[in-house]
Amino acid sequence: MIEPTRPSEERTPPMEVVATIHPPSPPLEEVMERFWDAGAELDTIPIRIEPPDQPMAVLEQLGPSPFPRGPFPLIGFLATTYEKVSRYALRRG
Repeated sequence: MIEPTRPSEERTPPMEVVATIHPPSPPLEEVMERFWDAGAELDTIPIRIEPPDQPMAVLEQLGPSPFPRGPFPLIGFLATTYEKVSRYALRRG
């Protein structure tokens, strides 16, 4: 007996292989010693650190915590951490 195929199986186009413009990366084992090195090009990127237009906007976008309220207020901790990290980054500018 021949089993029928599902319609979706009949219409699935073959996968297309797309060539990349970059050569493949070497295996991670070969570059572990310099994986986090930024290189001289990093100094050429202009960076300007400013306070956000709206403080805590990222946390507000997250919305309320999906976790049940426990003895440790997660959103309060994140807000405090966000504020301290922001002040540190602005001082280091």
